[in-house]
Amino acid sequence: MTDGTRANRTGHRAEKVIACILVERGYSFQRHAYVGESIYGHRLYCDFHVHDIPEFPDGLIIESKWQGSGGSTDEKFPYLVENIVSRFPCPAMIVIAGGGCKPGAVAWLKKQVDGVKLCGVYNLEEFLLWANNELSDPLPIEFDGVSEGGVA
Repeated sequence: MTDGTRANRTGHRAEKVIACILVERGYSFQRHAYVGESIYGHRLYCDFHVHDIPEFPDGLIIESKWQGSGGSTDEKFPYLVENIVSRFPCPAMIVIAGGGCKPGAVAWLKKQVDGVKLCGVYNLEEFLLWANNELSDPLPIEFDGVSEGGVA
């Protein structure tokens, strides 16, 4: 197995952990959702677009970045941040996993958090703590004026 294949598989596993956290909390989301045009004029996709978090009425985008050893993932952080700030339709956060990013890159990325467009940069454990401690339960889904919990 090549290093690139291994990185893709482990990156997908990190995304599955994030998906499990979202499912367990009861949020609805789209995986690999189209969000518009990138700063380079290409189609732009996000890893997760979460729709029913009360604290984020316009939605929340979650980007998962895996780097298990030295590589180029952390060198792409400026491109990601610029897309988040200028192109994403709603606030976003980045979840970093693998432990292989350069410390200076992660420190730089955390300094980009503005609380408006880029709401946070977390590792997987920090993301779980954030989801458990900072987020409300999902908004009830309504069907023709009737919510899941009864009459609206």
